[in-house]
Amino acid sequence: MKCEEDIIELATTKMAEAECLLNNRMPDGAYYLAGYCVELVLKARICKMRGIPDFFDFDSESKKKLKNEANITRPYKVHDLEQLMLLAGLSSQFEIALQDDDFKDSWAIISKWNENVRYETGQKTTQVQLFVTSIKELMAWIQKYL
Repeated sequence: MKCEEDIIELATTKMAEAECLLNNRMPDGAYYLAGYCVELVLKARICKMRGIPDFFDFDSESKKKLKNEANITRPYKVHDLEQLMLLAGLSSQFEIALQDDDFKDSWAIISKWNENVRYETGQKTTQVQLFVTSIKELMAWIQKYL
């Protein structure tokens, strides 16, 4: 079962792995993996808010209850952090938080991430360190709403 507690634990583990990559001079992998940590925490919030018992088992035939369930759950199966913020019911709180300059600066760094960075190389260690710090701050902010 991948309920919110399981997903938070997974996000924490993935962050530790990202930091390990960064500490071992592998900033590209660290950048890629750290970005997923925010995605995971947002999906944990969605689980809690929507009462989803297993976020990663939407497609199980034995658990489907609606004939169009695949179409209904498709919006949740994204990597877009802004879309997930909306689906997690945090849009209003997020807009308020963006009024804080530090939060806004962190979001400016984080919002450049997308799942396609897995194909990119050349991340600078200092930039990834700042990215990881920003990710951890955003994760902590989201976890206040769990």
